[in-house]
Amino acid sequence: MKLEIDIPSRIPVMTLSEVTFFPKVMMPLFIFEPRYRRMLETSLKEHRMFAVAGLDKSKIEFAVESEPAHKIATLGMIRGCKTQEDGTSQLILHGLARIQLDTIYDEKPYREAEITPLESTQNIEQNELLKKQSQLLTLVKEKATSNEQFPIDLLNFMERLEDPENFVDLVAYSMINDSELKQSVLNTLVVEDRFDLLIKAFSDYRSN
Repeated sequence: MKLEIDIPSRIPVMTLSEVTFFPKVMMPLFIFEPRYRRMLETSLKEHRMFAVAGLDKSKIEFAVESEPAHKIATLGMIRGCKTQEDGTSQLILHGLARIQLDTIYDEKPYREAEITPLESTQNIEQNELLKKQSQLLTLVKEKATSNEQFPIDLLNFMERLEDPENFVDLVAYSMINDSELKQSVLNTLVVEDRFDLLIKAFSDYRSN
């Protein structure tokens, strides 16, 4: 997936624990920390973009910087924002693309990073990829029907998705609770390999 808009080489970064953001996803965020209020204010005045990175727990004990971030994150664009009288904000962040955090800077109240956009690759024919999509959709339906709380509208939307890459990323974002698995899917640039990760995860869930 090629990025259709120009982005700065240096972008603000929000690091969140137990959160993995994906391209094409619309994610609601509540901004309340002073540093992120400053970040949001700057982003709204400039390019309306910032990155969301997961907290890399494996590096916390030995990290020099606070809140060590996973190197692969997602760039997002603010699609809507409402700021309250107390200075907090509710916003919708639209995932644009996978990115690599090259160098992180702590010069401001919030962190910034030099980034490199990452493109997905596909090493099999489209019809083979669509077969994987059909297989994963069957597993998704099985899990969804066993959960009365699962949103039917989301399942219907998944059924209509024609782009395999968008489909597999949405499944990872909305149906996987394991943060390490979600990050693994985000880290994986080969689309069919993302399907294999999730097909195995859902198959293991069914067998249990």
